[in-house]
Amino acid sequence: MSLRFRSADLSIDLSHALFSSHDIDAGSKLLLKLVGTSVPPASVGTVLDIGSGTGVLGLACALGYPGSSVGFRDRDALACAFTLRNARKNGVQPAFVDHALFLDRLGGREFDLVVCNVPAKAGTPVLDAFMRELPGVLSARGHGAVVVVNPIAAAAEASLAASGCETVRVERGAGHAAILFRRGSAPALVDPRDPVDRYRRTPPETATAGPFGYRHAGYWSLPEFDTPSFATALAGDVLDAALAGLLARRVAVVNPGSGRLACRLRASTGAAVDACGRDRLALEATAANLVLNGADRPLLADRAAGLPPRSYDLVAEYVDLVPLVDATDASWDAAADLLKSGGSYLAVMPSANRDRFERRRPARFVRVRDKRHRGWTAGVWRFEP
Repeated sequence: MSLRFRSADLSIDLSHALFSSHDIDAGSKLLLKLVGTSVPPASVGTVLDIGSGTGVLGLACALGYPGSSVGFRDRDALACAFTLRNARKNGVQPAFVDHALFLDRLGGREFDLVVCNVPAKAGTPVLDAFMRELPGVLSARGHGAVVVVNPIAAAAEASLAASGCETVRVERGAGHAAILFRRGSAPALVDPRDPVDRYRRTPPETATAGPFGYRHAGYWSLPEFDTPSFATALAGDVLDAALAGLLARRVAVVNPGSGRLACRLRASTGAAVDACGRDRLALEATAANLVLNGADRPLLADRAAGLPPRSYDLVAEYVDLVPLVDATDASWDAAADLLKSGGSYLAVMPSANRDRFERRRPARFVRVRDKRHRGWTAGVWRFEP
């Protein structure tokens, strides 16, 4: 897709697995209209795009404010990859592309322009904290610009006002409101001691899974905040039956959600548990929940290649299904890279995908057990290279 901003042409590749998969969304266009007509080029030397997605906002600013240094961050590693892809496509060299949460570890840093297409589903307390703290990363000459859907526009404006910032202009569209502001009297951002604590939705509780109990806290915008899903319950049952009596010293969980399966594995085996996946919040929530269960902070990686190869007795994966993308071979390959000889691989997925997954199974994986329940299938294979 293409976009024109401040007389600069921007070409963007979109993704079926990311927000606004068919066109540049109306909210982004509204925000860029507001920025382009209100923020003078002389005031912009550094730009930060928070929740960058495919990079639309930050890349438009990079081209529209020539000479500026532009950084990006998103909690989704796939979004970071698309941001880098689109940066190369448009001849932009990012200052950084962080796989990170909203304002995590930005204390003490300042930017001349901060833009964000705010995800409405992040959770009311999370968004309130974000809006109150966002002005604290603006420079003295800087501007912040956010776009929100209309149902949360009043709350967003109230949270920004509570920060002490100065509202410059509000542009309202059919479904969105874009808000431009200056720092005003807002204090500088200070990094919290526990950056993931503000995302916590439910306090730690003890969950029972067969003969095992584990501690778990729920998090905003992550599933299973109050009860395990059918997929997690099925995966646990299959693992209990398939791995009875086997020793697991180190385990990797792929796409761990809020960490229920990771915590169950920790409780049942005592193993060290690491995690990898696209979602930074899921990784941090899993780490926090594992620590609740007496584990050391795990190794976290945005993809399987970031974990140590040939190091795991068990790899457990919630298979990531991306529309129109067949990643079946990638799942098998990642498991083969991570597992020790004789290790076990668990994959849980919608039952409709099971037959294709099994057909693509490499010969070095030997099926041990599988089970279907309520539209889900969990299978276990032994790795014999």
